Order: sequence, then C-alpha cells, then structure tokens
Amino acid sequence: VTPTTDEALVAEALENAVRVAAPDDWSETYAYLGHLLSLHLTPEMRARISLLEMETMKRYVSSIVLLLRGASNGAPLVVVCDDVHWADTASVEVLLQVVTSAALPVLFVLSSRAERSAAGWRLIAGVRDFFGDALTEIKLDPLSVEDSRALVSNLLHIDSLPVATRELILAKAEGNPFFVEEVTRMLIDRGAVVREGDRWVATELVSRIEIPDTLHGLLLARIDRLPQESKRTLRVASVIGRQFGVTLLERLLQDSPG
Repeated sequence: VTPTTDEALVAEALENAVRVAAPDDWSETYAYLGHLLSLHLTPEMRARISLLEMETMKRYVSSIVLLLRGASNGAPLVVVCDDVHWADTASVEVLLQVVTSAALPVLFVLSSRAERSAAGWRLIAGVRDFFGDALTEIKLDPLSVEDSRALVSNLLHIDSLPVATRELILAKAEGNPFFVEEVTRMLIDRGAVVREGDRWVATELVSRIEIPDTLHGLLLARIDRLPQESKRTLRVASVIGRQFGVTLLERLLQDSPG
C-alpha cells in the first residue's frame, strides 16, 4: 500500500497479512496494527486496545514482530529503514525493540547520516551495542578531491567551462555529490550552461554567477527564482512530508487558498 491507498484496501491488505502470520489469533494483532495505522476499527476491535500507553507500545512491538516472523517463514525477508536520522523518538523506540527481538530471521538494513544529536542515532547506537560483531557497518566517506573532480567532469561535460569555476565548485562541494548536481542544475537554469547538439557549453554568464557556500543556500537560491505558483506547490508539498502521491498534492492544491 502507499500513503494514498484507500482505507478499505489498506484494511484488506493488513487483514490478509495478519491472517497468514497469526491464523490462530489474528484479530488482536490486527486491532493493534490497525490502531497504529489509524484505521477505522469495529467496537469489538477497539475494546482490545489497552488504555495504558506503555502496554499499547508493547503490543505494537509484539504485533509487528509477529507479522515479520510470519512473513519470513516462506522466504528470506529484508526490511530497509532509510534516512534513520529523520526518525522521531517514538519510531526509534519501536524499531529498536523490533530489530533486537530474539529469533527474528530478518535482515535489517538501516541507513543514516552520522548525526549523533538526532533521535535516530539512538537506533544505530542501540543495535551496535546489541549485536556487537554480528553487525556489519558500511561507512561512506566524503569523496576525495580526485573523485570529486571526476564527478564534476562526468556531470558537466561542459565545453568552455572556466578552470576557476570548476575549482570553485570543487572547493565548495567538499566532496558532496548532491551539491555538485545542484550547482549544475543552477547553472543550466540561469542560462550559464546551454545545450548545443549533443554537448553542454558554458556561456559568458558562467563567470558572473555567484555560487552559494552551502547546499541550503544553493537550494534557497533556486527556489527564489521559481514562479509564484511553483513556490506555492512547494509550500503545500512541504507540509505533507517527504513522500506523497501526486493525487494527494493535487487535491490539497485545489482546496488550499492561493
């Protein structure tokens, strides 16, 4: 299911999954997972939900573990948790208990920035303490100057790009490939880089464009040049979250004031 899937279809998918994972007592597991997903529950289902916050949290965890164990019975199961550095505290608490559950035959893949002040870092630290040598950590270091230069060359393929401009992009990127990509897009947006046939060519404008010092500043500079309607779309989309369906965004744009 996706964030825009009809509630009835979400309920049907959840019931099917839970019946397979816990055929003997599926209704209580369904009640807690349905409550977690804010599904409409029957009075009988609602009666199963504990009024105690800690007990509800425990049942969330046990229900998720039961579902994962059932899903892993027939085939290998991989659970990917992306961008853990953006996780909220409650999600971290649940995930930490799920990941460290005993005898759960699941491969968990967690990706995160090295932001030790973020709530999500507690999950990284927690699994490290729990699994010890059984945990495999893959650390991605910033690109070296040589790799960054190769990336700029591969991304740009721009004839007539001044050496000073190329070196300035390298210096400000500090090994961040996303910064390089956004600088490239900014140059194209402002007409400093144009396409001629099958190649990109730098124009005389390229030497007069100021490149922001940070990725945040770079993105703000690009947003400032957007038409008002595009800015409004961005504002509405930012309220929804990082991922959403196009139909949801369209519906909100129709309902929200200009």
